[in-house]
Amino acid sequence: MQKHREILHQVGRLTAALAVCVAVMLVIYALLGAFTSSVLLGAIIGMVLAIGNFVSLSITVSNAVDRAARDNDPQRAQLSIQASGVIRLLVLAVIYILLFRAKVCDPVAALLPLLMAQAVLKLVEFFRKDDKGGDATV
Repeated sequence: MQKHREILHQVGRLTAALAVCVAVMLVIYALLGAFTSSVLLGAIIGMVLAIGNFVSLSITVSNAVDRAARDNDPQRAQLSIQASGVIRLLVLAVIYILLFRAKVCDPVAALLPLLMAQAVLKLVEFFRKDDKGGDATV
């Protein structure tokens, strides 16, 4: 249960930080006079996909680590994580291609949250106050 709690905390931190970034992005769109419902929909879809991608990654890594500890096979865990990365990338690519071909939303507004999520994850990890983050004491 502790494992799931930590994943939920990480998802919560990512969601909060990503919401701030997406809000700033929407304000910039509005200041440029380019804010439309297509932009708003793209931002929402992009944020949902970014969070879903992170949740999928977290669950995959957690399960792979548990399996590696149980079976004493770290190579298999690494292969599982790598395969998951490829599959997640392909699924995201297909979803984005379908969205853009159907002209459902603004492409830039839909892609930016996915890129922002990567930056947010790096910043959150850097500022963590434990032995895994940037403020660790030696």
